[in-house]
Amino acid sequence: MSAKYLQMTVSVGLIALLTACVSTPLEHSASPIDHRAQKTTASTTATPSPMACEPDIDLATESVLRKLALANEWHTAKQYQSAFEAYESALAEHSSLLSDAYALWGIIALRLDRENPAYSREAAQTAIYVLDQRAQQAMSGEASNEARLLWFSAGLMIAADASKDQVMAENIQLNKELAQREEAIQRLRELTLGK
Repeated sequence: MSAKYLQMTVSVGLIALLTACVSTPLEHSASPIDHRAQKTTASTTATPSPMACEPDIDLATESVLRKLALANEWHTAKQYQSAFEAYESALAEHSSLLSDAYALWGIIALRLDRENPAYSREAAQTAIYVLDQRAQQAMSGEASNEARLLWFSAGLMIAADASKDQVMAENIQLNKELAQREEAIQRLRELTLGK
């Protein structure tokens, strides 16, 4: 898995999480006279009207979202330890099932990054087990489908990582066979040319 692909995937996930709804445009008055009257009353009462579709995000959720975004940036910058600590910190807050799922998904992606000195498929498999358990506990919750989707994509990452090992092993074997063939061709040339 390339770090760029993981960054794009996590970024898309975070954007989907942050985009709760689209705000409606403010209505304008029908006549210019009403518009002038609104300006004078608006200056005396500076209370903004709430948007119809504005999401309610508490401070704890906002904090977790910032940690997830920072962890993603640090992973992209190859600051693996900082990214891991940010993901774990977001996970420790238990803000919501979805934020926990994204934190666990980030940990899995981080553990499967081959450039990470702390690369470990076993640790990634442990994290996917925890993600599966959390998603099963919240089967009826509103974020359970998204958590299941993250679990499924994490499973694909682990399978791709194992597949990469198999391809590398096959490549080593093919390189050995190629070296043996080149050696045999060299001997055949020596015999035919009489050297």
